[in-house]
Amino acid sequence: MNKNKGIFIAWIKFQRRAFSMQPFFDFDLNFINTNIKKKKLKILDYLIKAIKTVKTLCFNKDKVIWIQLPPTPLLTILLIYKKIYKNKIIIADCHNGLFNKKWEKYLNKAKSLNKVDLIITHNHVIRDLAIEIGVDSNKLFVLETKPAYKNLKNVENYISKYNSPWILMPCGFAEDEPMSVVFEAARLIPEVTFVISGNKNRAEGIHDLTKAPSNINFTGYLTTEEYEGLFSSADAVLGLTTEHHVQLSVANEATGFEKPMILSDTKLLRELFNKGAVYVETLDSKSMSSGIKEAIRNKIELGKEVKILKEERNQKWENQALTIKKEINKLIVK
Repeated sequence: MNKNKGIFIAWIKFQRRAFSMQPFFDFDLNFINTNIKKKKLKILDYLIKAIKTVKTLCFNKDKVIWIQLPPTPLLTILLIYKKIYKNKIIIADCHNGLFNKKWEKYLNKAKSLNKVDLIITHNHVIRDLAIEIGVDSNKLFVLETKPAYKNLKNVENYISKYNSPWILMPCGFAEDEPMSVVFEAARLIPEVTFVISGNKNRAEGIHDLTKAPSNINFTGYLTTEEYEGLFSSADAVLGLTTEHHVQLSVANEATGFEKPMILSDTKLLRELFNKGAVYVETLDSKSMSSGIKEAIRNKIELGKEVKILKEERNQKWENQALTIKKEINKLIVK
């Protein structure tokens, strides 16, 4: 058994970023999940995940352990584990949310995070933000999210029930996704069908989905096969955020599937997705509806641009990943 292979632990049902990283870093994926959905039972949810994590670690033989943050309780467990097994290498793959007010307060000015061996952020904006709050820059690396892998088995035989023109909006129903503006934009272009995927329960207390117009369809939760099939047949993909530092996983998926994009007009998104996209004002329904029509009208040309973008981003990712792999190898031989 190769003890340097590594494992990746994430408290989630599935995470495409980790899945895309796996072939290069050759770690075993450990998605730890529960069926608890109610926010009131979050403590119980975390407790069960913590127990499952400890159980996984008890049988772990790998030297390299990747963790996805947030949530910070996972970090706490691994730091305790590292105190016992000092030769273990802990790598924290830090999603953007770790550095917002909700989670930052648990990092103790980054003192706990700095105890791991390597810290990875998803873009240079988040890297700079991490340094500002005290993250050790010597341990800090940027690894952007790789364009999604398109499983041809999931898309070749998929038959869409939606008639063109229609767009897909993969949604987490988070606070930075302006659903009310999307609804208003949909009203301005009734000839376009909006298909919004994702668990609608997440919208509770954040968005009022009852105000959606008739040309909006909610799919609810989809299996990976259903989701990729749906993605492959869309005319274009809509990705929105009101946060300037968010890179939008949906844009990485659209790049992987070579789909035209309608994205929020932020400096970061323009840098990362500089081809195949129409940029819109996130809180302006007229700008959004106009951008959607433009993307549908020019979908063939934009699709060709995204294909070029995909090649460029894959090469950039390989270079970043190679740098991190070299750092891991240095730690292994210490």
